[in-house]
Amino acid sequence: MFLPANVGIQKRVGVTQYYFQIYMKQNKIIYIFIFIIIILLSFILWQSSKKVKDNLSIINTPVVNNAGVNVKTPVVAAPISKIKDNLPIKDLPPAKDETAMRTNFKYEVSLDKILDKKWMLVDVINYDDSLYTPKKTDAFSITFKKDGTLSGTTDCNSYFGKYTLKNKVFKITSLGQTLMYCDGSEETKFITYLGQVNNFMFNGEDDLVLGFEFDSGSMIFK
Repeated sequence: MFLPANVGIQKRVGVTQYYFQIYMKQNKIIYIFIFIIIILLSFILWQSSKKVKDNLSIINTPVVNNAGVNVKTPVVAAPISKIKDNLPIKDLPPAKDETAMRTNFKYEVSLDKILDKKWMLVDVINYDDSLYTPKKTDAFSITFKKDGTLSGTTDCNSYFGKYTLKNKVFKITSLGQTLMYCDGSEETKFITYLGQVNNFMFNGEDDLVLGFEFDSGSMIFK
């Protein structure tokens, strides 16, 4: 029995339409996926531009024009580091020889060399090699006494404690302090640093360096 020719054609047309529909569905998924990626990229770019804008501040600086009239011109505030670079020489803090601070260490130092002297904290070198400088550079001190005790001051209180030197390990222990409260004090950070000390030495500037455990940083005193 033979089917009419037009029936065979209809079947072929039906198969073609079926595959065409599958192809379109697959393309729709791809188009949707691409659209989602575009939306995500747009959102990321928008967030990045927003952060940049948030990091800029506009200040109004009075400027005198040619007619002698004060006008206000918006100026983007420069970062603190740039402002510092533009300060007159007399307003800049004393220069630090950071190379000397971090090198030329003298490890074999007699304990007598650090005793009965008031050492003032200058900087702390952290484990990631960043430099921490206290806000009040003349506030944090330490004095080691011959009897194995120590005392000092912070930006808020005075403190006391003990130290030991055994098998080249220098430890600061039994720390205590007076209990006055000071808003914005960096005292807790300083006391925490002291608790991490396990050696002492001198650097290229003849500063006292109290090193932390595992070479994770150091405190520098003058």
